Amino acid sequence: MIQYAHFKCQQCGSDMDYAIGQHSLQCVSCGATNPIESNAVVQDKPHDYVGTKQQLDYLTPELSQLELHCSNCGATFLMPDDHHAGDCPYCDLNVVVPAEQHRQLAPDYVLPFAVDDKTATNSFKKWLGKLWFAPSKLKLKAFKSQPMKCVYIPMWSFDAEVSSSYQGRRGDYYTTYRTVTRRVNGRSQTSREPVQEIRWRSVSGHVFNAFKHVYTFASKALPDKFLNFLSRWDFQQAEKYKPDYLSGFQSQLYQLGIDVGYQRARQIMDITIRHSIRRDIGGDQQQIQHVSSDYNQVKFRLVLVPVYMAAFSFKSKIYRYVIHGQSGQTYGERPWSWLKITATFLLLAAVATVIFVYTR
Repeated sequence: MIQYAHFKCQQCGSDMDYAIGQHSLQCVSCGATNPIESNAVVQDKPHDYVGTKQQLDYLTPELSQLELHCSNCGATFLMPDDHHAGDCPYCDLNVVVPAEQHRQLAPDYVLPFAVDDKTATNSFKKWLGKLWFAPSKLKLKAFKSQPMKCVYIPMWSFDAEVSSSYQGRRGDYYTTYRTVTRRVNGRSQTSREPVQEIRWRSVSGHVFNAFKHVYTFASKALPDKFLNFLSRWDFQQAEKYKPDYLSGFQSQLYQLGIDVGYQRARQIMDITIRHSIRRDIGGDQQQIQHVSSDYNQVKFRLVLVPVYMAAFSFKSKIYRYVIHGQSGQTYGERPWSWLKITATFLLLAAVATVIFVYTR
């Protein structure tokens, strides 16, 4: 039988949930609290990527649905796919299954929730209020959406030192003049006008970039377009992984292997590398023709990050949104009202026509 952790109140026997922002567990019934022991300073000790990858038996995680026996009510139930923290559907007992029972790599750090559900809901309302050209019925539909889920999402965090050699071309603007003849009031007039030209020359060079905490999804719960929003985390608030922080929340196992995470992290790093090369080339325009990069000191961490997730349906289409569990900011998909857009365009066109008529 699969072993799991659960947290009971010593005073009344009820569940104890992680109390957001307090670094303690709090009883859902009597309010008693138990502090979670925390290191004042977390010593960041990432793992060596190459060495770890060689030691793994397999890279792609196997799909898993955990069958658990509830010690509180005696029921047998299935944990949702690729989750290792949740609750018993019959008695709401909070359970946290050790991730290493079903994954070769366990979480290293957890960024605890810092935003409660009330603050998250207010953030969502403000986000809705700022959506220009949204359908008028959107707010009503969104507020009737499925309740938000408090979920810890696994993310890979990579460090690397990258040396890059490049070849390309540098373009510098210079000015020449051309002779132009025009007829003005029936007479020919000749003038010299400046013309901007660009002079290209071949260049080569070398740049160095040191990356730290390049985050990529280890979960399939969200599409990649959410990554930029969910890649800004204050790692100074990280805690060494403890199941206590997951009590009362859902938490996912990693579904994308470390190799997939690293390849995606390199794509993100490549954007910065190319920016560095353009700065190094200088000039007014740059062309990058070839880049060769050596990645050294590649390190990684598996981090659980806090996210509120929900979705709403509008005109037979599903729109997802997330709320950042540290900052409280909202990001999501949204529908557009083409009727409002068209009406605004026609109004602006009418105003422009009136201004043109009265200023002739």
